[in-house]
Amino acid sequence: MAGNKEGIEVSVLVAARNEESNILRCLESLARLDYPAGKIEVCIGDDDSSDRTAEIINTFMLENPNFRYVRITSAVSNLRGKANVLAQLAKRAGGEYFFFCDADIAVLPTWINAMLAHFDEHTGVVVGLTRMRKGNLFADFLSLEWLFTLTITRLLSLFNIPVTGLGNNMAISRKAYEAVGGYETIGFSIVEDYALFMAVARRKLGFKMAYNPRIVSVSEPVLSFADWLIQRRRWMQGVMKSSWLTRMSILAAAFVFPSILVMQYWFPVQAGLVFALHYSFVTLIAVATILLLRQHDLWKTVFLFWFYMFVSLSIMLVNYFFPGKMNWKGRVYDKEV
Repeated sequence: MAGNKEGIEVSVLVAARNEESNILRCLESLARLDYPAGKIEVCIGDDDSSDRTAEIINTFMLENPNFRYVRITSAVSNLRGKANVLAQLAKRAGGEYFFFCDADIAVLPTWINAMLAHFDEHTGVVVGLTRMRKGNLFADFLSLEWLFTLTITRLLSLFNIPVTGLGNNMAISRKAYEAVGGYETIGFSIVEDYALFMAVARRKLGFKMAYNPRIVSVSEPVLSFADWLIQRRRWMQGVMKSSWLTRMSILAAAFVFPSILVMQYWFPVQAGLVFALHYSFVTLIAVATILLLRQHDLWKTVFLFWFYMFVSLSIMLVNYFFPGKMNWKGRVYDKEV
């Protein structure tokens, strides 16, 4: 772990598009950050919103002078969407480190200091942790799914295996961002967080997957099954751009459940043994995740999580390969972008 970095200037970059129902919660959490006010700036890029997003931000800024509003109406370097917004915010930002969070995210007061502690001269990017806001049982399953996945990526990172970034909770040094040429060089991707993270990893600039309850951010849960499908279709785009090991792992995991069902017909004893071992393995990781990250409200999901996970994976795969374009934040993108 690196030493105290409280004297370092940091910039928080937030891309927002039609977020009138979420943006105030995000801004209020950023205003509560336990970091010297003179050393932090919060830059909010309004991606041509048509609702009250701009009004809410500008009203909030009246009492928070280190918050900056930028209206994004044009594109740079053929970028689109969130990548275009973040590229333009990074050009304006003055910090030595860029922190990324989404407009529907609430961060902990400890977020900046806890993330900075993971940086050293060999680390270009640090990925944090995110869960859903406490709510119904579905939101709790989503939370455990996110944290379970991030636990796996944390374990892989210990063997220097990069998997993915997390655009709603990630930080990158200015030095690393400029070394990869920023989003202008990386180019457009609907999974811009993955693209930036992998650009840093491929350049051997160093990455870490932070694993600490002090950096767990809270996202708003998706409002409907249709929204969930859209979100997962976008995520699968990142998975399919990842390494062959990651792709094969996802496919293999999705086929465990149907494979057990097929085995049950011819080899019932062996099928039962495979189920018991795999269920125990997944459940053990889920339990460890809850304990290590102190997310004790998720206990009620643990023993059904195995079943949820494989239903979720199966739907995600079918949904991804189903023909059609991707609709994200009111804009339509080709799936192959």
